[in-house]
This record gives sequence, C-alpha cells and structure tokens, in this order.
Amino acid sequence: MSKDGRVWLSHTSLEVLQRCPRCFWLQVRKGIRQPEGIVSRLANRFDVVVKNYFDNYRIDGKFPPMVDGKLPGILQNPFVEKYFVRINEKYGFYGKLDECLVDEEKRLTPVDFKTSSSDPREKETLDAYKTQIDDYVFLISQNGKKVTGEGYLVYFYPDVSVELHNGFPMIIHIQKLLGNPDNTRKRIENAIKVLEGNGVPDSNPECVFCKYIDLRKVEE
Repeated sequence: MSKDGRVWLSHTSLEVLQRCPRCFWLQVRKGIRQPEGIVSRLANRFDVVVKNYFDNYRIDGKFPPMVDGKLPGILQNPFVEKYFVRINEKYGFYGKLDECLVDEEKRLTPVDFKTSSSDPREKETLDAYKTQIDDYVFLISQNGKKVTGEGYLVYFYPDVSVELHNGFPMIIHIQKLLGNPDNTRKRIENAIKVLEGNGVPDSNPECVFCKYIDLRKVEE
C-alpha cells in the first residue's frame, strides 16, 4: 500500500514475512504476491453481515443479543475502523478493526470477528490471532487513544440443527487476549531491516511457493 510516499505495512504483510522473508520482500518491493489459490469468500461475506448486525445495535448504545453480557463496556460510537501510524519518513503501519469497545474511563479495546469451521472452544489460539491483537493495541495507542491493553476474539461457529428452517444456530465463543504493542514494534523493525537489506533475502526453506519456483528452475 502506498500513501503519502511511504511504504505502508500491515498485519497481513508482516504475517507474510513470518512465513517467508523472500516472499515478503517481493510483495512489498516488487508487487509480486504469493498465488492465492482457491479461497472461499464465505467468511468475508459473513464479516459484512456481522458488522452490519453490530452497527444496528450501536445506534441505541446496546450490544447485539448474541454477545450481550459477554463483553465489557459499550460499542464505540462513532466507530473508528482504520488507523495509521507513521513509523518514519519511509514507512508506516496501518490496520482495520472489526469492532471496538469503550469502558467507563474511555479506554478502547479492539475486537476481531472470526468465522470458524471447527469448534473454537477445543482449539489453541493461533499465533497470528495473538499478534493481531498486539497490532491493534499498538495502532490505537500510537494514535493518542487510551487503551485497556486487552483485545477480544469473537468466534462464530455454525451449530448442528434439524430445524434450520427456524434459523441457523451459531455457537458464540469469546476469548480475551492481552495485547503487547512492543511485539508489534519489534516486528515492524524487523520488517524494515529486511526491506532495507542488500538485495533479495533468503527464503524460508519450508516455503512451498519458493520450493515450487526452485524445482521449476531445476527442471528447466
């Protein structure tokens, strides 16, 4: 992403760096992205539906019944979705929240929606979800806002029912995580170091995309 002459990094791009430095460098420096492959868009559509659901209750200062009594504070109103942080003259970091809570002290807590295909109550939290909360806390605090230092993941998991004609049942699982903005600072510093290095960095030996290219070169 280019904005005001800076290279703008994001949680998504830093996750690419975590998987493979070479793929990250090619994406940011050359605009060459990893092939996406076949991906279901259902989760994206579900995010739109859930956000609209929350927005309808925000107007009245209430929580939607699906999460009422399960989250602290109130829904932020008006909701600030996008945040930008200028790291230096060359780089910036940005992100987009799904939702945000406000407590009695006007402190903010980010919320991220997750559509799950398996029961989230029986799974460990992915590292990418943890760093996402780190990043949100970093973005909000760097914009001069007070934060609680926490974040919530709200999982939506379709339940089994023989009466789908009466409505699609959903299991709502909510998880609180502590956010550490220092982790985000370190990840950004590492990303800039990779981008400012001499030439294309080495790939992750386990990167399937780089492996494919290397094998094609051998075959040719």
